[in-house]
Amino acid sequence: MYDSLDRKAVRLSYGPTLGCPEFARPMKAADSGPARYLTFDTDSGGWNNILMHFEIMVVLAWLTGRTIIVPPATRLYLLGNETLGLLDFFDRESLEKYLDVLTPREYAASEGFGEEFATHERFHQHISERGYSPGWNAMEDALAHPPHALTARFELIPRLLGRRPVGIVGEADTCEILYFPASKKHRMFGVAEAFFLFADPLDERRSRSLIRDAIRYRPEIMRLAEAALQSPALAGLSFGAMHIRRGDFQYDKTQISAESIVAHMANLFSPGQTIYVATDEQDLEFLQPVRERYDIVTLGQLDPEVVSAIPHHWSGIVETLICAAAPERFVGTRLSTFSARISILRGHMSLTPGSDLAGIDTALYYTQPPLWQPSAEAQRPYGKPLAKHVDEFGETDLPWWESRRHVPVWGRAYKAVWAETIVDED
Repeated sequence: MYDSLDRKAVRLSYGPTLGCPEFARPMKAADSGPARYLTFDTDSGGWNNILMHFEIMVVLAWLTGRTIIVPPATRLYLLGNETLGLLDFFDRESLEKYLDVLTPREYAASEGFGEEFATHERFHQHISERGYSPGWNAMEDALAHPPHALTARFELIPRLLGRRPVGIVGEADTCEILYFPASKKHRMFGVAEAFFLFADPLDERRSRSLIRDAIRYRPEIMRLAEAALQSPALAGLSFGAMHIRRGDFQYDKTQISAESIVAHMANLFSPGQTIYVATDEQDLEFLQPVRERYDIVTLGQLDPEVVSAIPHHWSGIVETLICAAAPERFVGTRLSTFSARISILRGHMSLTPGSDLAGIDTALYYTQPPLWQPSAEAQRPYGKPLAKHVDEFGETDLPWWESRRHVPVWGRAYKAVWAETIVDED
């Protein structure tokens, strides 16, 4: 249905795709050698947690020259009872510009197993028996690459922040299958920017660019978002965007009233301005104070033909892309990985030459004041920002190792992720 819609308004493009072989597979094993694999169980958290976990897996596969086996489909948290695989969301063609990729069925066929092997239970049983699990935890450990990175680049040592340094050594380097099972103790959810400590700063940029260019949403999702942006409620308007995370969000300090949200962000938007609001709040009356000041648009108010074409498991991604494409400011919820993902996408879009969204404001703004500042002065509303890319509390430019003093490393976006990448290696 969405293929027939006019898609002239907003191009949701970000960053060049770096297809040069030197960038794509700098450490790929020789073609004549035995196949080596990396696989994992999908993270148990929400969609953006799953995405962050996958980013770490992709960088690990790239660094080790391994073929990545995407795990079998399973039920994903908050995305219904349907079993879904990562390739139901990500564009395989983009991944394969940088990595060799197999589905469980393709791996089973290459190894001479039957199709029943590709079920979730059988696959993980087989891999756990045949593979090697290094026992890392992406929040408690930091991977030094190469293993001598900490002595080669002393500035990395303070970035450990009490974490255990690990490396791709021993069996983690030589095993046939490097495997990361689902385990609370050895969970690989985290932030790639913080987990990998590279001796070469250029490798930092390469890893960020790899994540930006290899992990892309399926074209169908992008087309749906572009079509949604052409709905009469948004098309041609210089709208802002806001994400209000409530629902099952466990952080009480973020659960503030709509009146408090309006008061805190009063200087970020003009009265009557159109604002797209992504929220999991089920009480429609909750947003009334926001509606009284702004022209609020939610997903249900967009083109009915487009909305009806969006599968439930893609709706959150489509809303992420709508917020990312807002020509004016975006205001997120603190500690939300959904909000952080929007900020990262906005960063990439703002730096994409020729993009419809080049130069959009990428400062980090939130619906509530800093959670770690108890003083009345710190709790004040945002002042009127002096320019784009500048926020009142000066959070945007903080690197992750300084920000971590106040919030968990996953609790916000980091400017280096979009601002310090590779555009052209020539």
